[in-house]
Amino acid sequence: MVSSSIASSGALGQPSDGQSEAIPAAHSGPYPWIISPIFDFIFVFGGGAIALLVLNYVYLGWRVPDGVMTSPAAWWLMTVGFLSQHIFADSHNSATYLRIWGSDEDRARFKFHRTWLAYSTIPMFIMGLTIPGLVGAFVYIYLITVYWHYVAQAFGIALIYCYKRGYMLNNAEKEIFRWFLFSIVGYTTIRFLTYREFSPRSWFGVDIPFWGPLPEVFFFIARFACVGMTIAFVVLLARKYFKENKMMPWPSLMVVATVAGLGLSQDAANSMFWFYVPGFFHGSQYLAVCMAYYIKERGMPQGMDTWNITKSALGSPGMKYLGLVILSGCFFYVGIPHFFMQIGQPYSLVAGLVLACVNYHHFVTDAAIWRLRDPRCRKILLA
Repeated sequence: MVSSSIASSGALGQPSDGQSEAIPAAHSGPYPWIISPIFDFIFVFGGGAIALLVLNYVYLGWRVPDGVMTSPAAWWLMTVGFLSQHIFADSHNSATYLRIWGSDEDRARFKFHRTWLAYSTIPMFIMGLTIPGLVGAFVYIYLITVYWHYVAQAFGIALIYCYKRGYMLNNAEKEIFRWFLFSIVGYTTIRFLTYREFSPRSWFGVDIPFWGPLPEVFFFIARFACVGMTIAFVVLLARKYFKENKMMPWPSLMVVATVAGLGLSQDAANSMFWFYVPGFFHGSQYLAVCMAYYIKERGMPQGMDTWNITKSALGSPGMKYLGLVILSGCFFYVGIPHFFMQIGQPYSLVAGLVLACVNYHHFVTDAAIWRLRDPRCRKILLA
């Protein structure tokens, strides 16, 4: 049953300043999911992406579905992949804007991100339209930094599941976990800048430069560091298990496995990961967390059981929220390129420019708004 405070606030109601009356909890301790077990498995910690990867391999082998393939499986997988880009990947950027505009407190705290940082994308957009080759450079910077962004979010999601399930990490253990993941980022980024075959030559018709190659010794150092941090992380997990009888929560492990596979896979397997993971992992994961945060902020009572939490998320407030961010995402990634195409600008050029501008703002803003050490953010996320 949706709480009266949510129902009365509407989809865009103001956050509740008071404490909602608690409903007797069906379980002790923090609620272990973001939304619910099935929802989280499909949309948050990688189950949906992994299922699509398995289906892709079973029906198509190591090939990304495209318009040339005529089998029904290829058509369905291609449709699901592209729809997930628009429904989840494109729209998750818009969820950031709702977050920084969502309450009086957030509007005040993130004024710089709402104003000057947002305004800085305007000259960036104009320069991209007028200076030849600049869009390719912007997209190249996006491609260099996007995996770092994915890993940073995955690290936060994995920690949330750890906290929710009582798998507490001290500062040293947390840093080992962090640097294990970011050693993969360093490895993949330096590989991207060292070997031309790991750097795309074009992005949907936009020519991409190559700012390399770096001396190969940097790649060997990065690989050594990645192997070393992987060993340190495995030792950490083993120590926690044998000394404290605690296993890292399986949702956290699935998050780690999915984001590591995205970075470490190669050739056709890497293309398959990048076809499904942006939508059915990174984007859907972000939307799930934002939607849960949005509903909790507006007065969802503590102690609701899984069924009622799912009804709250998938009921009117949650669906109106999701509809708004999807429409906003379509405006940015479909509407703006189509508008400029009507006045003579190439669609792919403007689409690449929108991608770069929106994600520049998104990356910087995300680093500020989702901090587990922020008491208010932590309280809402872990409730």
